[in-house]
Amino acid sequence: MYVFDTSLDSASRIDSAQSTHRLSFRLPDSVLRRARRDRRQFLQGRDGLAMPWDADGRVTFTYSVASERSRPVYCDRRDQPLPARQLSQVRAGSAVRLTLRQVRKGGGRPGTRLEVLKVQLLHVDAPLPGGPAAPHSIQSFDLQLPVDLAQEVERLAQAEDWSTTAWLRNAIEQQVARSRARLSNHENAA
Repeated sequence: MYVFDTSLDSASRIDSAQSTHRLSFRLPDSVLRRARRDRRQFLQGRDGLAMPWDADGRVTFTYSVASERSRPVYCDRRDQPLPARQLSQVRAGSAVRLTLRQVRKGGGRPGTRLEVLKVQLLHVDAPLPGGPAAPHSIQSFDLQLPVDLAQEVERLAQAEDWSTTAWLRNAIEQQVARSRARLSNHENAA
């Protein structure tokens, strides 16, 4: 089993209109060394046909949307499952944490293949169960932010390993809670 952070290549295609999806990524050098060693152990001296990666360590994993067996699990940064409608957020350049395993090819053919078991999107949050966290949540309203504030939010979100939407949602909910508390204090004084 191999777990590592990477980003998806431009050859990746996740399109709800297509019956097959393709994930393309590069294996880090340390994972590539381990995968080569594991492949030699799997083959036990027999010569395999093609490597499951190219000379640069790039892997292309294609799976059928209809197949439960080969389809990876998609989840957000907190390891919560993503609904199928949010797979449109998976695109080239997405920062992901992949979980792979290497298995023997079927049908008695010599060789191995890599299977993607899980794709964790590192900068995405799944919607909360039951809908938005509050009526004012940014999950249901578009916010127009000044560029400097948006850049600051993005910098903080990356520094604290939060997705931008989660950071904004929490900040807005805290501000609304403070405003409600202030309003209730004014009503009590009146």
